[in-house]
Amino acid sequence: MLRVATVAVALSYLLRPAVAQTPQTCASPSISPSAFANTKLDYVIIGGGTAGLAVASRLADDPSVQVGVIEAGLYHPVEPLIDTPSNVGATEGNPNFDWAFLSVPQPGLNGRQMTVPRGKLLGGSSALNFLAWNRGSKPDYDAWSTFADGSSDWGFEALVPYLRDTTTTRQNQTNPYPGIPANETTADFDPNLVGFSGPIASSYNDVYVDPPFPYIETLNSIGIPTNPNPDNGNTAGIINSRASLDRSRGVRSYAVEYYCRSVSQSNFHVLTGAQVTKILFNSSKKGNASLTATGIQYTANSTQFSVNVTKEVVLSAGTIQTPQLLELSGSLFILNSHKTFVIINNTVTGIGNSTLLNSLNVTTLVDLPGVGENLQDHLFAGVEYEVKPGVLTFDWLHNNATFEAQQTELYKANGTGYFAAFDSTLTWLPFELFLNSTQVSSILNVFDSVPVQNGTLQPLQHQLQRQWIQQGNVPQVQIILHNAGEVPPLNSNSSYFTAFIGTLHPWARGSVHINTTNPLAHPVINEHYLENDYDVQTILSGVKLLLSLQNVAPLSNIIQARNAPAVNIQSDADLINYIRSGAASSSHPAGTAALGPRAQGGVVGPDLVVYGTTNLRIADASVMPTIVGANLQQTVYAIGEKAAALISQAK
Repeated sequence: MLRVATVAVALSYLLRPAVAQTPQTCASPSISPSAFANTKLDYVIIGGGTAGLAVASRLADDPSVQVGVIEAGLYHPVEPLIDTPSNVGATEGNPNFDWAFLSVPQPGLNGRQMTVPRGKLLGGSSALNFLAWNRGSKPDYDAWSTFADGSSDWGFEALVPYLRDTTTTRQNQTNPYPGIPANETTADFDPNLVGFSGPIASSYNDVYVDPPFPYIETLNSIGIPTNPNPDNGNTAGIINSRASLDRSRGVRSYAVEYYCRSVSQSNFHVLTGAQVTKILFNSSKKGNASLTATGIQYTANSTQFSVNVTKEVVLSAGTIQTPQLLELSGSLFILNSHKTFVIINNTVTGIGNSTLLNSLNVTTLVDLPGVGENLQDHLFAGVEYEVKPGVLTFDWLHNNATFEAQQTELYKANGTGYFAAFDSTLTWLPFELFLNSTQVSSILNVFDSVPVQNGTLQPLQHQLQRQWIQQGNVPQVQIILHNAGEVPPLNSNSSYFTAFIGTLHPWARGSVHINTTNPLAHPVINEHYLENDYDVQTILSGVKLLLSLQNVAPLSNIIQARNAPAVNIQSDADLINYIRSGAASSSHPAGTAALGPRAQGGVVGPDLVVYGTTNLRIADASVMPTIVGANLQQTVYAIGEKAAALISQAK
């Protein structure tokens, strides 16, 4: 089983804080909490993370508006734990960078509590993630149009410009892997889908360890193809994922690039080290909306402040804290029995499920039962093999002193080598690519048996996912080839590779809610991992696939022994227990303030405005009605870009 609670720490063994390059840096935010409070702002963005900085930076392109960003964490302009690619995962649990949330015990994971790493710093979780730069399939995004009342603005074609505009892709890097024929690397390649002028740098590896090559050849031999151009909306097959990595310096490229492009502008104001505790509202009589956001309250250095806004508040606090803030955000005014708004002192008010809020003596301003519901995440289980002597893996960076010293000097000199490399071999699989028709029918029957809750987004989600399974056009599982050992016991003198397989579209639906009116307390997180048979059978089928590969050449030629699960674990029951004991999150929480019809549990409409308000928008992964079958960061940047465009159009 994994020795850690999440996949996001899987490379922490490479921790080399002294091995550093200098990333792009900008002036640190210098505005004081009181000066920020006295700034006349048109827009305030809550959360200086992946989407939040994208929204703010794009809005600040208009010199006629004043834009404010408030972030609870600090700016870390030079930090090897963040910047050096080989240090990915090293910041998890560190209070200087991570909120360090923890879930409630998960019955489906044998009672384990799961860490929920979320970035607490300027740049947010884009500073903590595993660098993977990829996007979902076309049906992933087209499904969002269904939840957006059929709005074509939320389909794949409409979102491509925002996916593209986030990044500058390294030129002359269209070859997914060295040695793959040129006709395979250029087929269907469309540079208009990729992006060459955005703030975030993305690139392929310059160097590769050994396992990916026999691994790819082995998967090809059993009918799983290599996919050189997944950006076109077809993600099925084996891909070489780009990374959010600036190759000119060999460092992470993350949301501070948006900050850097705007910080010198006089209309761009960033306050760090300050936590928002409430969104302030006034009464409104516009259409069906009853509230207009007028500002925010925040605390810094144990002192409370507030700042007003003239146009909009954008909530980009992330999947965990966005619903928390909604449930605790209140108005200076409250509706009385005469249906007029009057000032109520010391009243805690919020937006969310009125039953939950009333149980905590929180007065409901807008009854939105979907707030905090619909939590989705990608869960993975690992299979690990020890490789034969002489097979190069990332383990060499800590068990081969000569190699480590060579790579240290190379990275220090010019930011290249294996300290600037990352695990890039990812595989997206519809069930048809590794299960026979009888097995697909069986897993579809299991899917049909899962409970569906009416009055939520689940009936429509179930309908769409059933079509995806039946038609075989959307990948349901992902394999991550991790070129190092992670599952104890490990021999310090040996090398390993670990293949993680997980659900891309799990049926588990969790929640994030408050259980106290203290805005500084952590919310209650319950993912409901592996509490339904479909998710269990999906991961079990994937683990069986990974176990079968040990007997298929050429991958079998580099394998010395199977390390995990232990060789005596053979039966389905034993494998399921192994999965429950060691499965881990990939830290992709989404969906807790979902885009969708209000009557079906939606929290925001196609314009990302919270129902019942006129000018409170949400821009982060919480708006995803269905989780994207990919690593999330590129899509979250695109949500930020899209939100900025929607706001500009509404002026």
